[in-house]
Amino acid sequence: MLKKVFVLIIFLLMSRAEAGTWSPELRVGLMSGVKQVTLQVSAPCLMINAAKGSIEQKIPAGGSLIVDFEHLKINAIEIRPEKISLNDLHTTVDGKEYYGGITVNKEKDSLTVINLVPLEEYLRGVVSKEMSPSYPLEALKAQAVAARSFALKNRGRHVKEGYDLCSSTHCQVYIGVTNFDSINRAVDETRGEVLVYKEKLIDTNFHADSGGMTENVSEVWGTATPYLVAVREIVQLAKPWSIKVTTKDFSSRFGENFGNVKSVKLSKLTIGKSANDRTSSGRVKSAQIVGTKKTLTITGNDLRRKFSLPSTLFDMKLEGDEIIFTGYGSGHGVGMSQVGARDYAGNGWSYEKILAHYYSGAKLKKLY
Repeated sequence: MLKKVFVLIIFLLMSRAEAGTWSPELRVGLMSGVKQVTLQVSAPCLMINAAKGSIEQKIPAGGSLIVDFEHLKINAIEIRPEKISLNDLHTTVDGKEYYGGITVNKEKDSLTVINLVPLEEYLRGVVSKEMSPSYPLEALKAQAVAARSFALKNRGRHVKEGYDLCSSTHCQVYIGVTNFDSINRAVDETRGEVLVYKEKLIDTNFHADSGGMTENVSEVWGTATPYLVAVREIVQLAKPWSIKVTTKDFSSRFGENFGNVKSVKLSKLTIGKSANDRTSSGRVKSAQIVGTKKTLTITGNDLRRKFSLPSTLFDMKLEGDEIIFTGYGSGHGVGMSQVGARDYAGNGWSYEKILAHYYSGAKLKKLY
C-alpha cells in the first residue's frame, strides 16, 4: 500500500514539473515477438508493476536491465523516471536510444516492447525521418503539424496489440532520438498545433513527391474526404522514373490462365487531365492487359503493387520483349507532397500556407 502511495506522489510531482512542457503521452510499439531485451536509462528510474502500480526495483542513472521472457514473473513492467519529467528521459533499447520510458508486455510466448514517449519528443524522431533536416524550415514546420495531427487522429490504431501507434510506415516512421537543430526548431515553433476540419482532427496523409499534382483520396482508398482533394504543384513532371519488365516476367504475374502478353492499352499521361482510364490528376485508374488466353482490366494500384512502381502516375507500353513503365513522383499522392512542401517553402510560402494548400478547408488549431 505504501508503495502505491509513493508512486502516486511521484506521478503528481512529475505532472507539476511538466506543466510548462507537457504534451500527450503516446505508446509506440517498437518490437514484438522477442524473447529478451536489454534496457539502459539516462537517469534514475523506477521499474513498476504495470498492473498493480507497485515499485519492483530502482534503476540508477546509466543502469542496465535485461528483461527475459522466461524470468519475467509479471505480465507487464513500466520503466519511468524517478525524479525528472518523462520528456527528459532517454532509454536505450538493445543499443538504440529512444525518448521517454518503456513498457514491456509479456505475451503468450514472447515480449512486446513499447516506448512511453511524450508527443513532442516523438515528433523529433518522426519528422527527422519523414523529411530531410536540410529542407527549409517552413516545410519542416508543415511536416511537424501534419505528423502531430496524424498521431493524435490515429492514436489507438494498435490498441489490440497494447499500444497507440507502430514505428513503421503503417503509421509513421519513428526512429527515436535525433539531434537536428532544424527539426527541433520546427517541432518547438509549432508546439501543440494540429489541423482540424469542422473542429475535428483530420487524417493528414502525406507522401514523398506527387509528381506534379496530388490525388483525390477517393481515387486511392475509395472514400471521399473534403480536405484531401487533388491540387497542382509548383513543379510539374517531378521525380521522373522508368522501370522495365520482361514480357515473360510481366505475364507470369497474372497467372497461367492469362498466357503471354500481346498488348497493353492505356491512354497517354497528361498531368491534370482525366480520361476513362485515368483520374483527374492523370494517375492510372485502370489499364487493359491483353494476353494470348485472356484479357484483363487491372487497376493502377494493383499494377503499382505487382511491379513495385514508385507511383500510379505513369505511362506503359509494350516494346519488343519488354513492358516499359515511365512515370513521375513517389508515393500514393494523397495529401501533402513533401517535395512539394519543400518547393513551396523555397518559394517563400509559410507553413500555414503550405498546409492550407494541401489540406483544403482545414484550419490550424493549438491544442496546448
